[in-house]
Amino acid sequence: MSHIETFMGWLDLERQGLETVKTWVNEKQFDKAALALLDYYRTRTNTQYYDGWEKPKPGIAFDATKADAICNNHLVHEDLPEDIDWQADPQGDPEWTYCLNRHEFLTELGRAYWYTGDEKYTNAWKRLLGDWIKKNPMPDLEWMLNVDSETSRMHFMKQGTWRPLTLGIRMYTAFVPCFYHFLHSSEFTPDFLVTVLTSMAQHARHTRMYYTRHKSYFNVSPNWGLMESNGLAHMGILFPEFKEARDWQCEAMSRFEEQIRMLLCQEGMQVERASGYHLVCTFCFMQILDLALRNNVRVSDTYKQNAEKMIDFVVGIMKPHGVYPMLKDADESDVFGERASYGLWEDINNLNMLEDHNDLRWVLKAGARLFNRPDMLWIATHGKQGEKPRLGSVAMPDSGFCTMRTGWDHDDLYCVYTCGELGAMDQSCVHGNADALSVDVSGYGETLLIDPGRYVYEGPWRVWFKSTGAHNTVTVDGHDSSELADEWMFKTKAESTLHAWSSTDRFDYVDGSHNGFERLSDPVTHRRRVVFIKPGFWLVVDELTAGAPHQYDQYWHFGPDAQVTQARDLSVTACYDNEAGILVKPILTECLSLQQYRGSINPIQGWVSYDYAVKVAAPALQYSKTAKQGTTLATLLVPFRGKVPDVTVKAHSETQYEVTCGDAIFIILLGDGTLQTVDDYEFDGDMLCAECDLNGKLIDCCAAKASLIKYKGQTLLDLTVRHKIDSSNKMQ
Repeated sequence: MSHIETFMGWLDLERQGLETVKTWVNEKQFDKAALALLDYYRTRTNTQYYDGWEKPKPGIAFDATKADAICNNHLVHEDLPEDIDWQADPQGDPEWTYCLNRHEFLTELGRAYWYTGDEKYTNAWKRLLGDWIKKNPMPDLEWMLNVDSETSRMHFMKQGTWRPLTLGIRMYTAFVPCFYHFLHSSEFTPDFLVTVLTSMAQHARHTRMYYTRHKSYFNVSPNWGLMESNGLAHMGILFPEFKEARDWQCEAMSRFEEQIRMLLCQEGMQVERASGYHLVCTFCFMQILDLALRNNVRVSDTYKQNAEKMIDFVVGIMKPHGVYPMLKDADESDVFGERASYGLWEDINNLNMLEDHNDLRWVLKAGARLFNRPDMLWIATHGKQGEKPRLGSVAMPDSGFCTMRTGWDHDDLYCVYTCGELGAMDQSCVHGNADALSVDVSGYGETLLIDPGRYVYEGPWRVWFKSTGAHNTVTVDGHDSSELADEWMFKTKAESTLHAWSSTDRFDYVDGSHNGFERLSDPVTHRRRVVFIKPGFWLVVDELTAGAPHQYDQYWHFGPDAQVTQARDLSVTACYDNEAGILVKPILTECLSLQQYRGSINPIQGWVSYDYAVKVAAPALQYSKTAKQGTTLATLLVPFRGKVPDVTVKAHSETQYEVTCGDAIFIILLGDGTLQTVDDYEFDGDMLCAECDLNGKLIDCCAAKASLIKYKGQTLLDLTVRHKIDSSNKMQ
């Protein structure tokens, strides 16, 4: 039996439109049946792919430089020989091999053909894909069902060419898009059609049988099953000609319905709590929602509501200047570029739409279109379309982040504070970082203090990028807040607690702590309180409670373009190319020392990675202090544009600070919720901020969670019930 005859047996030849194919099959004219099938696919109207995929559009300007290099076997940034080894690893990074087998380079050929009509790109696609199919037959599925779990797990985790995650991504980012890209090419022959569809059907069968469910003994990241099922859904929805298609579709949609209920925190963030993987999963859910609705496939209201919540989380952590932050394992994304990220390999951006290859922008635009959300369109277009979001500062405690902002204009100020679970606890938090209580600060169109990204997934660099010292937070005796066992697993996991969150038009206040250092022989508790006086500055107070001597190191990381200047009082000014800058001003400087780094190898310090496998040297500060017991590190963060502001700050105690900025004096008192008197002020809240003029006259006074405020004996606030502000920034 020929391969075409075998393939024809997989099709439902009773379907409308396949009458000619059926006739030739019955007459054993299988070459003619394949030709009729190709004609059918070129003219069918019973399925809808995404926008703009009807016919190629030659004549539109397109830079084919990358595609031309691919024609010469320049794949994943390597020149490969004519006889390609699809399990090669020239970079010493398994992710390179995985990405070689995801075949994104084939889609680049598809785009080149779509816009130029040059058949050399079709022939390159056929040569490369045909070579891969010939050298990588589908593995023995029955074997995998009958071996011990550890052997099977290693196959799932490490086998490069048919790794379940890899083949799922390959399906929806390369195989299906290329099918549409080259469908009308004169070089897309009936025989190659059968070759391609045979492999695609085998992919669907493999994914149908093996599913990396979130709660499974495989102990891998819960995003895997989602991307695997994305490929299966594409096959089930877009290729109903297969007898198994209905089963593929139903199984894939069932998995999606399950996953969108299993994978979300209360605020809509994906449970791994890494911004990069949240975006990947949001894209998968939205892509299949869009595809299902286009093809009249039922999707539950819960699915739709949760998908919208996932984009709401994206909105909640977006920076005002159009940048999506790198929180835990993530690359930096923005709404401006052709792509959201540009990793050399292991690129989280898995979008291969025709008119838009930026998955962040596409997700926001899709949300605007499907959920009637003009605020999402505003963010996607950076204010050119839609309506400005009304969301202000917001706490997302289940996700583990609080964002502070002054607004949504390009120059507005922003800070994200990390305080929550390390990741998916039942999955060993593999994409988590030891970043408890860290901050990421932006203002005036620039990221001023940065989370440095992920860089790679293997080796000592992986360990450093996950470490506490790589984040804007504090280490104790050189220890991480969560102790790593290796590049992926944690030996100990810090538990963070959000004690208080308050937000008003005048200030934001957050108070959190973690127990990560309580594992030390002399336990240390780290508490970080941040007061944001809008739109002027952040006061960061790190309280470290201990009973014996320790060294405390506080780190601040800048972007690579920052030019830093150190003053005698140990304050540092960082200025960026767009004239934005930030003043980092330590307040309690007794016994404090400062070490600067930029691109250090030994020790590893002072690096940023915006994209996978790409790192750049960047300034970093390490403030160090040895104390006999606990200590307090207090820091003023002042963003600015142009001239460095004239700011002075005094600490009257570890809970009482006086900041003079411009023509105002701010008195900031940190409380514990009990009634206390400090100089002229009496209050019972967590924080009080009084604004005075330079003569000391009180102008304004506000407090976090206070029911009583008095100034010089005069009652300013007296309530029997305290103000409480929920995570939606609304009074209760």
